[in-house]
Amino acid sequence: MKALARGPSARCVLNGSAAATRPCRAVAGFTLLELMVAIVLAGVVALLVYGAAGAAVDAQARLEQRRLALRSARAWHAIVEDALRNARPAPTRQDTAFVIEDRVDAAGHPADRLSFVTAGSLPPLTDDADWRVVLHSSGGALYLTAAPVGVVDAPPRTVSAPAGISGVDVRVLSVTREPEWIDEWRFPRIVPRAIQLTYWTDEGPLAPVRLTLPLGLVE
Repeated sequence: MKALARGPSARCVLNGSAAATRPCRAVAGFTLLELMVAIVLAGVVALLVYGAAGAAVDAQARLEQRRLALRSARAWHAIVEDALRNARPAPTRQDTAFVIEDRVDAAGHPADRLSFVTAGSLPPLTDDADWRVVLHSSGGALYLTAAPVGVVDAPPRTVSAPAGISGVDVRVLSVTREPEWIDEWRFPRIVPRAIQLTYWTDEGPLAPVRLTLPLGLVE
């Protein structure tokens, strides 16, 4: 098809014949405004997609952090509670088996120090030795430090409490006729019947953890 003329009255040749003509239609294009609108819309869609992808990545990272924190908390509780359940009395009258030191940190929160002897079971406290375990606060964090009893020059093994835990309030069940939870243990050669651990954070105490000690009051 060949155009014979330009302008509004232009005629187009049909099938190569000048006699057979019809008005030519101008080919419509995109205006500058339409192009700008298309570019803006494409940019908005790209931003939405990028924002959704970023939110998904952030959510996945938060879930991973929570999963790791939960695993750390479970490992800590397992180690501490297993060590306490395997706490044993002193083998001789000169030895000490279970000592509580009532302490507070700079903010006035409980930061007790607990020392006891336990039979190893869960790593890092292996079952090839008895262990002197110390639960203590330092630098705004709580630690469990253990050293094998009777092993010379053996390096201590340390486990950190979950992030955010700064100290612990230790109480044991008294041996009175009407037992109550007390923060002082006057029988360092033997293990109490039960213990209560209340972990502290900057926001306050967590729910108490209570354990029955199998060798409690056994001399």
